[in-house]
Amino acid sequence: MHGSEAVGGQCKTSERSVPGKALKGHTFKEFAVRAIVECQNTCERNPRCASYNFYIPGKVCELNSHTKEEKPDHFVTDELRFYMKREGMKYVKLCTPNTLSTGSLHSPYYAIPGRVFTRFCEIRSSKTKPVRLLMSRYTCYEDECLKTPPVCDVNANCKNTLGSYHCSCREGFTGDGNRVLKFSDCLNYRKLTSSDRKVSHGSSPLRCDKSLRHGWYRFQGNAGTKMPTSCVAPHKCSTHATGWLNGAHPSVEEGKVTKKVCFSWGSNCCTWSISIEVLNCGGFFLYHFKGTPPEHPCNLRYCGTD
Repeated sequence: MHGSEAVGGQCKTSERSVPGKALKGHTFKEFAVRAIVECQNTCERNPRCASYNFYIPGKVCELNSHTKEEKPDHFVTDELRFYMKREGMKYVKLCTPNTLSTGSLHSPYYAIPGRVFTRFCEIRSSKTKPVRLLMSRYTCYEDECLKTPPVCDVNANCKNTLGSYHCSCREGFTGDGNRVLKFSDCLNYRKLTSSDRKVSHGSSPLRCDKSLRHGWYRFQGNAGTKMPTSCVAPHKCSTHATGWLNGAHPSVEEGKVTKKVCFSWGSNCCTWSISIEVLNCGGFFLYHFKGTPPEHPCNLRYCGTD
């Protein structure tokens, strides 16, 4: 016989009895009764009781610490018994700070690492007083995100996982989450996307970066993803003298660094040069341009590559 009852949106199905079945190997208490209702009443008063078997010939109650859902292999046929499970459940807090349970709980309940706890529910009805009922058991693990000192940088978000954790930078910051650097510039920049800025493009149409506004720039799309770090032949990138970064790009940890941009002309890879700032934003680079060398502003242009 089965029935259903909604209890706080969490306990949906109640099971009245299963004739000819019993849960074996999990009985912690046996006692004789005059009426079956005594089994149910005793089980409801015992927090350890999750279900019970009723031995019909002797009118004996067998209180179980688990349910057939938890131990399906131990739920067997027995024509002299019937099985009954506790009804309607609501979780209660049983744990201590700094740990999380692995169970599917509805809020951050806590427990002691390595310990096994009992999960309870509570059935509420207008006809009966609240009764705390055993649902199942669950294990716990440590929440590394609550450790002191923190495992992640103060400017990073910590997400706890089973046996580990993951750090991610907050908006406006860059790094690996363990060491975070504040780079608001990584959120404020202009884009260079024209295909004629790429090193593979010829010199036409002729362009010059003399009028390029001061600020941070990012190479994207058809322009490539970054500046080349080796000499670029003249008459490329839609200009006469081609600009390339003289030196390796910085790492995230280095922050903003000052680099020299060389402009190739004739047989000289660095006929003119200018200092700029370069910033590694984790997944891309930014360059702080301020026009071209004042002693020879045109026709010079900053090139892009992949």
